[in-house]
Amino acid sequence: MTTRLHSVLSGRIYSVILLALAVLVSGSLTSTTARAQEEVADDSSLSLNDEFFEGTVNFVHSDSSMLIVDDYSFVLERVIRFNNASWSRDQVIQRIEPGNRVELELGGVADDRSGARVVRSITVTDQ
Repeated sequence: MTTRLHSVLSGRIYSVILLALAVLVSGSLTSTTARAQEEVADDSSLSLNDEFFEGTVNFVHSDSSMLIVDDYSFVLERVIRFNNASWSRDQVIQRIEPGNRVELELGGVADDRSGARVVRSITVTDQ
């Protein structure tokens, strides 16, 4: 009887240990996957250290002098270097069209809330 009771308790203890190990392993895999997804999301964002950006113009907002390039917001300075000449931002806004491929030289952050960066220079590479 004692042997039978001992074998039943041993079986339960092993079951509990295996269950605990399974929970620990699955928890560590879940946290590793979440951490990897966060790192991928961080890699796709525009860094404050980036000085240049290249992309395709999605939208030009003439009222706010805002430019959307590859889903990132940019604000034009009052006087901007455009295709190797100095122009006012209003003149530049009139010359850029959605679909243009552009290279941007960036400054600091114009608006902390939106994260929009200031554009110092624009070169249209493909019209």
